[in-house]
Amino acid sequence: MNKISLYTLLILIFLGLSKSLSPSAQKAIYIQNEKVYSGLFQGAPLSLILVDMFQAGFLIKTYYMKFKIVHGFKQSETIITRTSKKYWTANKDKIGMSLFRRYERDNRESVVPMPPGTLYIGDPAFGGWKFRNSGKREWYFHRAYRHFPFQFYWDDFRPTYEFYEKLQIYLKNEKPFFGLNQEFGTKGSITSHLNENSPYKREDQEYIFLEHLSDYIDVPPWKKVTQESEE
Repeated sequence: MNKISLYTLLILIFLGLSKSLSPSAQKAIYIQNEKVYSGLFQGAPLSLILVDMFQAGFLIKTYYMKFKIVHGFKQSETIITRTSKKYWTANKDKIGMSLFRRYERDNRESVVPMPPGTLYIGDPAFGGWKFRNSGKREWYFHRAYRHFPFQFYWDDFRPTYEFYEKLQIYLKNEKPFFGLNQEFGTKGSITSHLNENSPYKREDQEYIFLEHLSDYIDVPPWKKVTQESEE
């Protein structure tokens, strides 16, 4: 087997391994676009929050989105889904955002990207408005739902009534809302920490073929075979 043939074989082996070792082996559900959310996720109230994005494979890539599903009356859960490159790319700036919501009272749904927790802000069944010393009204959850700010990665953030009013305007016009000061989303001051320590390879990272290849197989050094050594 000559040198070119051997390296071609090694490349094919690597491509097969990189594909077989990717999370696609887990049979993750496939999300083509936002139109499939309604059929895939059941129950209400329900909020689907994008918490990470990654891709697997060297030359043949598979795209993934990691979601946190926050239910109103049961424990939240995290899932990993496959997606199209087009939809993956379209949501690169929306990590930390709620991409799908279903309301409890009328089963109304929304796929407009919004800050996490949008589903519950302003609903008296889950909380209420309180005046602060500054004169501004801020949203606080009832004791039974005091864990929600943690679920939504809010840290010390509390929505003001101004925030709520602006949010409603964007919802009505079906436009993504990243906060009064762009606090939410991949680069937002509140949710940007979600992907800081992601263990997965991202699109802007360099892939060095030989470094990946060495993880799977040792390539012996090439030596010129002389007539003396053959004898």
